[in-house]
Amino acid sequence: FNAYETSKDAYNDHKIKMKDIPQLYLYSQIIAVSDGYETKYGSPTSDWERFFNWKGIFIDDDIRKEENGKELTSLEILIKGLFRKEHITEFINDFIFYEKSGENYIKKIAAYHQFYAVKKAVERTKKCVFEGKTPEDRRIGVIWHTQGSGKSLTMLFYARKILKELGNPLLIFITDRKELDEQLYSLFSQMSISKQAESIKDLQETIKNTAGGIIFSTIQKFSERNEEYPVLTERKDIIVIADEAHRSQYRELARNLRKALPNASFLGFTATPIELEDRDTYLVFGEPISIYSIDKALKDGVVVPIYYEARLVELHLTNEFIDEEFEEISEGLEHEMKENLKRRYARLEQLILNPERIEKIAKDIVEHFNKRIQEFEGKAMVVVISRKVAVELYNAIKKIPNAPSVEVVISGNKQKDPEEFHPHIRNKHQMEELLSNFKNPDKNPKMVIVVDMLLTGFDVPCLHTMYIDKPMKNHNLLQAIARVNRVYKDKPGGLIVDYIGIADDLRKSLSKYTLETIEQTLTDINKVIEQMKEKYDILSSMFYGVNYKDWKNLSSEELSNLTVSAYNCLETEDKKRNFIKNFIALKKLYALASPHPQTIKIKDDLKFFEMIKKMIVKYSTRASKEIARELEYEMNQLISKSISAQEPIDVFSLLSKE
Repeated sequence: FNAYETSKDAYNDHKIKMKDIPQLYLYSQIIAVSDGYETKYGSPTSDWERFFNWKGIFIDDDIRKEENGKELTSLEILIKGLFRKEHITEFINDFIFYEKSGENYIKKIAAYHQFYAVKKAVERTKKCVFEGKTPEDRRIGVIWHTQGSGKSLTMLFYARKILKELGNPLLIFITDRKELDEQLYSLFSQMSISKQAESIKDLQETIKNTAGGIIFSTIQKFSERNEEYPVLTERKDIIVIADEAHRSQYRELARNLRKALPNASFLGFTATPIELEDRDTYLVFGEPISIYSIDKALKDGVVVPIYYEARLVELHLTNEFIDEEFEEISEGLEHEMKENLKRRYARLEQLILNPERIEKIAKDIVEHFNKRIQEFEGKAMVVVISRKVAVELYNAIKKIPNAPSVEVVISGNKQKDPEEFHPHIRNKHQMEELLSNFKNPDKNPKMVIVVDMLLTGFDVPCLHTMYIDKPMKNHNLLQAIARVNRVYKDKPGGLIVDYIGIADDLRKSLSKYTLETIEQTLTDINKVIEQMKEKYDILSSMFYGVNYKDWKNLSSEELSNLTVSAYNCLETEDKKRNFIKNFIALKKLYALASPHPQTIKIKDDLKFFEMIKKMIVKYSTRASKEIARELEYEMNQLISKSISAQEPIDVFSLLSKE
């Protein structure tokens, strides 16, 4: 044991050994790193960001005491929880998956919330299948795992395990839109027993003639009110698994499915909080099995905070142009039907299409994003109201010097759609290549413009900014903004930039959900600014009598003397360590707040503190390896130009303004 070694040091050592002697890891499934205080586990090939904490011994809680009252360390929890004999064997057998990515495979392993959720869901499923006498008895329950926490992977782990436990049952996965159906099927397609239903007739025939395996279908194939569904089978080992189970359409789905599959059991998954007043979800699927809320995900480091910034462009918009029920009405419709419905909103589209407004937004997006990527690498997504707006905005951005590479992501038909859409309509292979490049931080495009596509179930960890110029509400809005909450390197948080005024809809959407979710989902940017000022004041007080405010105008010799004077103020090791501790905190707070106008005021001072930090690293003989490593945190996250705009705020602080 080395007091100066950290879990991250152990991880770095592991990566070196893996490179030098890869044979050592040939059969390794899981590795754990611990410094006695922090303990994490992961796949041998995982990045540090994908190493997890383990919580709970028998269930997914964070209780750290045994019956005798002894407080357990994180290492003891991992050993007694994950490495318990029955757990580790089950984990290796059922909770490791190799996902195909191009020509390679990515090894993925379960987090603790996925492990325990699947175990509970499997036990409930077996009880429903073997003991259920009525439809109420065959409601397995609902798994709510927040956006970005690996819901699709949880579904896959459940499917693989229940197929073994029940001896090849028939699983029917239902999604509410074709895009989600494609994404989910793509994940499961490596399992040879997976089949995608092409039509209602194909779905009915497949259910009738398939002994076991997995079928994927969209909700529309079951939700037609005038369709009479005959009894397809009375088998009891059929599990209906609904993705985004909060959708209102599942009420009709349940009615039709109960006719076709009278003995099927129902399981619901959702990444969006279920509304407080919504009992229909529970009536169809049963009570919650597992809840992994956003506050838990933030605490575990599974997702990053999301911030909101208003950069409204005048639209002279009133409610007469926006049907309050539009999102509810169109929620379950496919793209073509939704486009037809949007014709009712042609006047709104015409307002948004005003050339001056398009040009103004295009210039602002380019300026804002170029400054963002000076701070940390990543990508952006622009959400607009229609395909025509997407194309017009694309054309405007392309005319701007130094604009980032941008593409429009829409669906369409070259034989039916206007010619201006044709360059942006791609076949399946072209679309897959584009989306693969967008996920790669080193490839273009750096920005995509979308209407409905990619707003659910599409993960791009390096995506850190979303520009919204489209009215959205409820689940659609919450799912969309969650695209920017994925963990990626030193990404401090995701940013939502609002051009059309979604704040009220966001407030209304959030007010429908649990108090815990409302309070915990996002960090208040104003509190970050306050904390940043506090840390700055602490650091400034350490250099009393040293005038460093004008350091940029000094000669090299004068600057050298100034830094030595400042360094000498930290005459003891305790003072140096205190400086280091507060400097690390300040620069991380600065990164979270950027590009807030308040960061401009301390930017030069932060650079000066950076010079003092480098002197400490250079001259201090007792600095620990952890401090030295932390102090090499890239300043490109921090020292950059900031923009003058309305300050970003915590999305949930909007609730207090009602």
